[in-house]
Amino acid sequence: MSLTILIRTQNNSIPVLSDTCYTKANYDTPASHTNDTLSVNTPRGVLGGSVAALSAGADYTAYPGTYDLQPIGLFVNDAAGAAFENSPAVASGKVAVIKGQASVEVDVFETHNASNVELTYAVGDNLYCSANGFLTNQKPTDVTGSVDVIIGLCTKAPTTASPTLGLDMRI
Repeated sequence: MSLTILIRTQNNSIPVLSDTCYTKANYDTPASHTNDTLSVNTPRGVLGGSVAALSAGADYTAYPGTYDLQPIGLFVNDAAGAAFENSPAVASGKVAVIKGQASVEVDVFETHNASNVELTYAVGDNLYCSANGFLTNQKPTDVTGSVDVIIGLCTKAPTTASPTLGLDMRI
């Protein structure tokens, strides 16, 4: 999974990764949720382009994003790395998080909502963090304790020919 940086801003590697950044499951069974950007071979751990969030305390610990944590940006790289690959995140316990007014494209985002209804993206949509830690245009207003932070604005809707989601970040 990847994040392509079109216009760079600030990359931050200050937060220490929580253990859940390495163990997060990225594939849900179709019975509960469907995400066409993931497969059964998607590795565990945070993925490049997924949402990074801060813990409830002020200790600079980064967690995989959810609808109830404060988002701080998008993970630039995967946390776990590929087999037989040198992974700086595993070695250092850190991974870069991009934030600010960057323009990026991601290839991992929600393709269906929690009711398994297919999502359609349009230029200008506000983008939020889903319960799974991926970008979505579904505002989590019906969830108690949700954080309704706009992570960015959609600048490119995914298509079959070009399946990435473009956004101008706002956090």
